[in-house]
Amino acid sequence: MSSVDTQLHAALARAVSGVPHHELRRRAEALSHRYRTEQIDDASPGMSDPLDALAYAVVRMPATFRALHAALGAVVRHVDRPVTTQLDLGGGTGAAAWAAVSHWPGLAIEIVERQSAAVGIGQKLALGNWQWTTADVRRWTGRPVDLITIGYVLSELTTDLRREVLQNAARNAQTIVVVEPGTPAGHARILEARALLIEHGFRIAAPCPHQRDCPVDWCHFATRLPRTELHRLLKDGTRNFEDEKFTYVVATRHPVRPAASRVIARPAAPKHRVVLDLCTSDGTAEQVVVPKSSPAYRSARNTTWGDTWD
Repeated sequence: MSSVDTQLHAALARAVSGVPHHELRRRAEALSHRYRTEQIDDASPGMSDPLDALAYAVVRMPATFRALHAALGAVVRHVDRPVTTQLDLGGGTGAAAWAAVSHWPGLAIEIVERQSAAVGIGQKLALGNWQWTTADVRRWTGRPVDLITIGYVLSELTTDLRREVLQNAARNAQTIVVVEPGTPAGHARILEARALLIEHGFRIAAPCPHQRDCPVDWCHFATRLPRTELHRLLKDGTRNFEDEKFTYVVATRHPVRPAASRVIARPAAPKHRVVLDLCTSDGTAEQVVVPKSSPAYRSARNTTWGDTWD
């Protein structure tokens, strides 16, 4: 567990102190159903009161943080420019801000979130003196910043609204990171965002090592996060970890340090060889078998899903 993971779990533990677990669990089940079914409901907010927001923070925020942390790590590796300001659209209880400061301590952050209950919980959990703006991203016009993050938001918007939010982001940001659930539908929304950002003059920095059409039907990744005792209780879990599947795109106006190829599935390790599924810089998907006799075998054994492969 990283130091920021530890700080986040400690902040969540303080926030739930004295709150009945059975009530948190009931709220968490309703929110989890909404998340799994990717409901679009502009009339009914997902977090209607502070208890909803707290349940969301305990059940979903650690996983959202880990997915955003992984995507923002790609900015560090592939975008050739430092980040000093971040604007997080639809930031909920602040997971993207937590992920960003773990990469760029001292970052100036503004979080735009329409649900006041989420803003209230986010402010209590906040790791820094971040600016919170209670506003609807669907009517946000923006201001110039280095980085805009849009994490787990597009699934809550209609097609037209997604396009409007992304266009506003493209007018204001130098780098944009979009993260969605690692489902086929999430992948489709990422492809839609990717195409629009290319149309607006952005270069794709990650995960794709190219600007061409996606060569696969479904591209997603996974990050493993530790589960606390409370997290297991609220989610009826028995394991002390869970894997969050997500999909993302990093687009920028800055120069990029592109990967030669990206590992787009969990590597297989049959006897005496490693099998890697790759997305390559020429826009194709291919499978590489690295035998034990190869000088690259040790590197292949240490390669994980989502890594670059050179």
